[in-house]
Amino acid sequence: MATQSRCPAPDDPQNQWIFCPSKPGALIGLILFSVITLAHCGQAVMYRKKFCWVICMATSWETASFVFRVLGANNPRNQLYNTLSQILVILAPLWVNAFAYMVMGRLIYYWLPSKSVWNIKARKLTKFFVWLDVVTFLVQLSGGGMLSSDEISQVNTGKYIYMAGIGLQQISVFAFLLLTIRFHYEARHHALHRPTSWRPQLYTVYPVLILISIRIIYRLVEFSSGVEGYIPSHEGFFYGLEATPMILATGITAIIHPGRSLTEPESEFSKLIVQKGYRRWWCCGRRTRTKIDPDFQVDERTEDEARGEELPRYKTERTHERTRRHHSRRHSRRQSDRQNLHEPYGWA
Repeated sequence: MATQSRCPAPDDPQNQWIFCPSKPGALIGLILFSVITLAHCGQAVMYRKKFCWVICMATSWETASFVFRVLGANNPRNQLYNTLSQILVILAPLWVNAFAYMVMGRLIYYWLPSKSVWNIKARKLTKFFVWLDVVTFLVQLSGGGMLSSDEISQVNTGKYIYMAGIGLQQISVFAFLLLTIRFHYEARHHALHRPTSWRPQLYTVYPVLILISIRIIYRLVEFSSGVEGYIPSHEGFFYGLEATPMILATGITAIIHPGRSLTEPESEFSKLIVQKGYRRWWCCGRRTRTKIDPDFQVDERTEDEARGEELPRYKTERTHERTRRHHSRRHSRRQSDRQNLHEPYGWA
């Protein structure tokens, strides 16, 4: 009777879970993700890797999800615990995706002489996949928020939106896997000599992408069978195909942290140089700005100058503008001096 009072029947209208949530399982997940979160945040500070806040967000969201899962196991009639737990556990893997993109971009930047794969610069490659991950995040967030609705039509709409989001995520993971394989090939033949090796970090990216794909396939099958189908109504599938892959993915990156391989300042993207130009209006307004990648465009400009070629347009325009202003001020002073010489003095 105590169990029935704690965990109502699935057809109970007040029950917010379609199964009886396991409190021991939620506590184990909470402890594991808490330890992994501390490991990631501690190493991010120790190795001074600012971009590692992304994986800290992933593990923090997973930890918070299991906190609400424990609370939901104690009070399964509370809708807030179920909603927050589901949204956090659905969106947290996207942070792991973004972390894999950032690590891989820095491996390309640090070890390949061209700092690019298939003529795609490491900086642009990372930015493209991260922004694609942001779009996927927004799509899954909008779909996941509709799954907790009481209206069946809205729940079905949210299910299809969420499935489209994770489908887009899987396409981006597959495309990124091809780029990772290409980097592996080029690094074996043309990698620069560095104090550390690129292999340990690369061999963590492969399993992370595979584990993310396993989790995506599970979610696609789960929602294709219906919100209240066989897979969603049995919690064991969640722990085996959702929680376990994410624990392994975040745990591997904590054991083989990128800070151990990306040790030198050259492993981080250099800051873009911003050149200011004319003002957008005659007397005021923000100046136009030109961003220059110092790893490519500065070197090219230096070579052009060495060959005696014409300087970039923005630089010549700024030089001409300064010269024009200088001559204008000199001309004004000369005109004033001449006027003072021809004017009579004011005394007798």
